[in-house]
Amino acid sequence: MDNPKSKVYFSSLKNTKMTSPLDKISRLFEMCAPSKMFSKGDLIAIKVHFGELGNTAFLRPIFLRPVIESLKTLGTKPFLTDTNTLYVGMRTNSVDHLHNAALNGFNYSTLQVPVIIADGLRGEQFVTIEVGHELLESVSIASEIANADGMVVVSHFKGHEVAGFGGAIKNMSMGCACRQGKLQMHSITRPVVQASLCTACGKCIENCQTQAIDIDKTAFISKRCVGCARCIAVCPEKAISHNWDESSSNIQKKMIEYASGTIKALNSRLIFINVLTSISPACDCYKGNDMPITGDLGFMASIDPIAIDRASYEMVINSTPKKTDPFKEIYSYLDIDAQFRHAKKIGLGNADYNLIDIDK
Repeated sequence: MDNPKSKVYFSSLKNTKMTSPLDKISRLFEMCAPSKMFSKGDLIAIKVHFGELGNTAFLRPIFLRPVIESLKTLGTKPFLTDTNTLYVGMRTNSVDHLHNAALNGFNYSTLQVPVIIADGLRGEQFVTIEVGHELLESVSIASEIANADGMVVVSHFKGHEVAGFGGAIKNMSMGCACRQGKLQMHSITRPVVQASLCTACGKCIENCQTQAIDIDKTAFISKRCVGCARCIAVCPEKAISHNWDESSSNIQKKMIEYASGTIKALNSRLIFINVLTSISPACDCYKGNDMPITGDLGFMASIDPIAIDRASYEMVINSTPKKTDPFKEIYSYLDIDAQFRHAKKIGLGNADYNLIDIDK
């Protein structure tokens, strides 16, 4: 017997001046029946991407207000969260990350909820979740996400140079992994040292958990490395980096396997909202952003991350004048469908969906 199609709720930005887009988000959220999933007193994570400082395409903080208000009405205790990045930037450690979040408008004074970086000061705090999939036996999920009572994943839908697009799948895989987990998805080897930048200061040795770094004239990372990538975060000269040596197809597969780990950690108590505005060609991790590849479309909500991403992806395609895939035009070297095929293979979500327009 075929699996029934997953429900994806949609509300367009086509509107009259008398109806707030925030009301649309509130209605979409309620269609996913949060009262049946979350209970009074629950600590509910709202997973967002705070945007790298300088980027202006990231999710607008005001779009989170209807979700926060609904969760508070249920008596839950919501908090905003994200994880530290693998690359070196304003979101590499929790101190800079919180400063970055506040500057971009994700702070207590604007949204009246705490902001918590989920994987510790330098991305070292995680919970191991056994998944037993094709590429990964286990995944490393940020501890404050894994320990939450539930989660609302609010994603800015846009392009991405590794997966083709970034939405709910990426937000709860890359976005919910600790630094070691991010390295596990992106790379198949340990970090490397660029000798010309290394000053042999010893900061990396002080912070290595497995004594995998030696120093002569420069630092050297040995086979004892377990891939936590903490050395990348602490190097003051930015001399240590990761190898982007994993294939796009395998990265997408690992993202799906990580997403399954996040769902398992939270006992499937997740709701997904995709925001289809300022649909930029690349990730919000960049310090800048290009012009959108299409116009603002609206908002989607679902309890199925695969369905909502598939629906978002196809809506972007259908919004173009010739109904061509703008993501594949930009990233012609990618097999964007790899993530959907792998999701089907491991039984994560359903790419077949019914799009329900709540405005009609």
